[in-house]
Amino acid sequence: MSAELASLQEILQSAALTVDLARAQFKSELKTDGSLVTNADRAVEIHLREALSQLVPGAAIWGEEFGHEAPNEVGQWQIDPIDGTTNFAYGSPLWGISVSLFRLGRMDLGGIFLPDLGEMYLAAYGQGATLNGLPIPVVPPGAIRPEDPISVCDHVTEEFGREWFHGKPRCAGAFVIDGTFTSTGRYRALIGLRERLYDIGASLVLFGEVGLEICYADGTDFDLAPLLGGSRIERPWLATPVNGGIRGQLPPSRHRQH
Repeated sequence: MSAELASLQEILQSAALTVDLARAQFKSELKTDGSLVTNADRAVEIHLREALSQLVPGAAIWGEEFGHEAPNEVGQWQIDPIDGTTNFAYGSPLWGISVSLFRLGRMDLGGIFLPDLGEMYLAAYGQGATLNGLPIPVVPPGAIRPEDPISVCDHVTEEFGREWFHGKPRCAGAFVIDGTFTSTGRYRALIGLRERLYDIGASLVLFGEVGLEICYADGTDFDLAPLLGGSRIERPWLATPVNGGIRGQLPPSRHRQH
């Protein structure tokens, strides 16, 4: 493990301690968009902003709770302090802390910690990916079978239905779960829509290091540029095994034209 990844691991572990402190005086409220936020979300992001600015000095920082800074010549950190806030607030273990770094024109570094599951995922471009320090194998290529579980977010099922899916749809309510489970083969593929880069950034690094294809569902190449500016993903996209059989198979939308 590189020194940089080792430092990122320590930062994620210390962020989890911040969660424990916040839990002792737990508070939650609704944001203007109707989503839930807790005192733990805010405390973790404050902690991560300070720690990450020391790890890569000068890089811009974009966190879910405290705003967006555009990438600069050093790079851009993306922070999702607690992904799966509703799960976390209601006592489910399916939540996690996600951090990623855009640098050198690519998603270069990613870390996801699932404290209640005891799982630490780390990845760096060209250096492989690990789960609790052990290498994550490359995902085998080949067609997705009807019995294979695949991660499918609610936005996709609402817009496109379920009839076109290969495999059995699953949705954990936290992208860190769907992303890490896909990278380790617990899910065979992932279909997403309307996420922001702080949701998916660390998983994108993991996907690349375990050999998954990342593309739009219509088969075209994935475009990172608008996401760096803060936009959501407005087209369904995939993380799929090579020759998985779902690339380019997107049906017409039930609600709008693409």
